Amino acid sequence: MRADLTGPLQRRLAGLVDVVLFNPPYVPTPPEEVGSENIEAAWAGGIDGREVIDRLLPTVAELLAPRGRLYLVLVAENRPTDVAAALAATGLTKATRVKATRAKNESLSIWR
Repeated sequence: MRADLTGPLQRRLAGLVDVVLFNPPYVPTPPEEVGSENIEAAWAGGIDGREVIDRLLPTVAELLAPRGRLYLVLVAENRPTDVAAALAATGLTKATRVKATRAKNESLSIWR
């Protein structure tokens, strides 16, 4: 199935998902690279690397089961504490960094 994020499954899976693993395209790039048909779509996150991330955040709380978890890969330029605040606004209030590492010039983290 090819879909735009959770699009066609949002209603069907509402409240049923135990774990969402999201390794989004997070690299800050010009907005026109986001969602292209070329290879840069794999990493192109647009302004602050957040364009795809910000589109998913409002839908996650609706998908998750009562004890469900979101695991999200972020790079420092994504402003992880701002992402945590955006999730808190949807009712997901316990955002925690569970792992951090460096990969060449990227400061990566995984947030739950």
